[in-house]
Amino acid sequence: MSLVPDQGEDDGDLDEPAAGFQAAVSSKDWTVETLVSQMRKGRINLDPSFQRRNAWLANRKSKLLESIMLGFPIPQIVLAEEKDSPGRYIVLDGKQRLLALRQFFVESDDERDREFEALKLTGLEVLPELNGFDLDALRKERDDLVGLTENHSIRTVVLSKWNSERLLLSLFLRLNTGSVALSPQELRQALIHGDFMTWLDHVSGDSLPMRELLNNTHPDRRMVDAELLLRHFAFVGSPLRYAGNLKAFLDDTSRYFNDNWDAQQQIVQRYLTDFESALTVGIQTMGAEAFARKWTPAQGEKKGRFERALNRAVFDFQVYSLNFEAVRDSFADNADEVVDAFKTACSSDETFVRSISATTKTADAFIVRHKKWQAIIHQVTGIAYPLPAPLERD
Repeated sequence: MSLVPDQGEDDGDLDEPAAGFQAAVSSKDWTVETLVSQMRKGRINLDPSFQRRNAWLANRKSKLLESIMLGFPIPQIVLAEEKDSPGRYIVLDGKQRLLALRQFFVESDDERDREFEALKLTGLEVLPELNGFDLDALRKERDDLVGLTENHSIRTVVLSKWNSERLLLSLFLRLNTGSVALSPQELRQALIHGDFMTWLDHVSGDSLPMRELLNNTHPDRRMVDAELLLRHFAFVGSPLRYAGNLKAFLDDTSRYFNDNWDAQQQIVQRYLTDFESALTVGIQTMGAEAFARKWTPAQGEKKGRFERALNRAVFDFQVYSLNFEAVRDSFADNADEVVDAFKTACSSDETFVRSISATTKTADAFIVRHKKWQAIIHQVTGIAYPLPAPLERD
């Protein structure tokens, strides 16, 4: 599933200067055995639910193990000590490597390992005779390689006493540039603990309409599903005002729902029900190729078309409008006319086009595109609905 770039979060959303970041940095050469022990004891935050979204397939995990058995150097791991829990660590860089180790060293008789799926080696090229082996089989046939693997050292950089969550995110984004693309949502899940965030992770990954939107069969490996659902909840139900910093807004909204989960849980569950209804109606009436996509008008001999990449800006206002039952009820009979009006806006309204393609994260851009879509819905269906509360201005 492709998305239009530069509409999510990046370190441009961080409003603190890098010079303000302070942390104590230490380097350790931890053995694989030590790292696995730390994960097993819960000191390195590697939630079992992360397996649902892991970006490395079994072949790549197996080749990491093969490299260790052959004595090859492994890229460093970067951890940050949790502020309120000394001795517990968030993974900034190396989560896929750690998960591969955690899954290979599953002990069948250890209750702490039962939630982790045991890894069987596959796709090995230098040691092909080990393909199909799990830990127990390797111990029986090549216990020497188990010992070599457990004693292999991996450089581990630990940041402690850090003073800025936002700049920790900036470091996370920069560390992961060029590697398997990881969403800032993953770090948000680690930094902002709470019942809402746990619930968000599960329901976003399990939502069938969301999977249809993203053309996925499983929870999204890059947590795009969780990010999109959080964006929707934030503009539907956050009591906070959106001032133009998307990262801060989503972070603060996450904290709000965490802190008020007992009071908000049933309300947010209703938001989820309406959200899934909105996706279903949008996809069924507009078509999967058009819903949450920007229209590119004809140019010369090129015909007009909907872009293939999902556009988060278009997603925001289309799903928000369909959150209202009256809009959903009228949409099926008027979808063609609504789509035609949207195409016209994408072809002739330069301010609107900029708000969904160039400058998408400012408060003004959000307001421009929501108001334009409001006007289209009202013009075609006669139905009026309010702006998202976080965008209301006095």
